Amino acid sequence: MEEVKQLIEEREIQYPENLLKAREICEKAVEAGGDQVNTATVLLTEILFWLGDYTADKAEKEKFFSAGVEYGKKAVELEPESVAANLWFASNMGNHAVERGIMSALFYLGPIEKHGKKAMELEEGFFHAAPLRLMGRFYQQAPGWPVGPGDGKKALQCLERAMELSPDFGFNHTYLADLHLSNGKKDEARKLLEEAEALPPRPNFQRLNEKIQGEIDALKAKL
Repeated sequence: MEEVKQLIEEREIQYPENLLKAREICEKAVEAGGDQVNTATVLLTEILFWLGDYTADKAEKEKFFSAGVEYGKKAVELEPESVAANLWFASNMGNHAVERGIMSALFYLGPIEKHGKKAMELEEGFFHAAPLRLMGRFYQQAPGWPVGPGDGKKALQCLERAMELSPDFGFNHTYLADLHLSNGKKDEARKLLEEAEALPPRPNFQRLNEKIQGEIDALKAKL
């Protein structure tokens, strides 16, 4: 599985070949059974998230995130105390909901909150504070009471904490800037976007750098 982890880390160096190769290795390990099944299932949940996240094709996105949800269900059953299993399962559900529409989003509200919170409890700083980023966005975008668990105060707490733990990751800036914009705090948002734009680009992650810059540009346009 170390080869798979390296392929995931180098997912942009050869895209999509590295992710597809990692998927193939893990699927074979799951089919074969044995002591690598748990690790392979957790890794598949992440691999499918990245495949869905990177593709521009809507049908492909839906397919990858749907598969990520299915592997995620198995991953959290096999490894309930794994931050990776809980995070990528919740992330796949959130993105699958976006692709499928409002009814899927409502269906996923409870499970996303459950597994996102579990990931935060296990390791809030995991992958550049991804559990905090996930839950901050979730609480910002989910409908509020009595329909759903949306909560602006919780969103702010999560995203500010993500910034504290990982101030060098651009999406932590843009997510918090977006929240500030939605609350009419343009000066705070502008400062965060300027800080994000000043961050050095991440080597070998051109797509990630472009996505962050795209978020910065979209939010600056709202200013």
